[in-house]
Amino acid sequence: MNVDRPTESDVQQALTILGLVAGIITLAAAALATGLAAADGRRDLTTLAAIGAPPRLRKLLSLSQAGVIAGLGGLLGTAAGAGSALALLAALNVGYATVWPRPELNPLTIPWPTIAISLLLVPSVAMLGAALFTRSRLPIERRA
Repeated sequence: MNVDRPTESDVQQALTILGLVAGIITLAAAALATGLAAADGRRDLTTLAAIGAPPRLRKLLSLSQAGVIAGLGGLLGTAAGAGSALALLAALNVGYATVWPRPELNPLTIPWPTIAISLLLVPSVAMLGAALFTRSRLPIERRA
């Protein structure tokens, strides 16, 4: 019996596309969470500005929040994906335990470009976006 398997370049291309889609989803979630955190901390930033904090502090806080959110999202997503892949490979390879002659086991291959997208590129783009789209000056508000 002859089984046609996809070539490594086809698999790598599919994994890269999946990594980019996951990166876009992570960026959208990071942008939403950073926006919500900025809206929630607006009064705190107004207080900091009133006591003399520099205007770039707002950008720095937004940048760090985006980095933490996207970084943790990428790290947890990568860990969950790696754990799922290991479990799936183990389950597939266990099926060969009773077969004689034993066929070649499914290998563990690590998709480094996909992991790099998830762990490095996505947090960097999220931090850059937060730095570019956050205003450094706040409008003056009155408190009662």
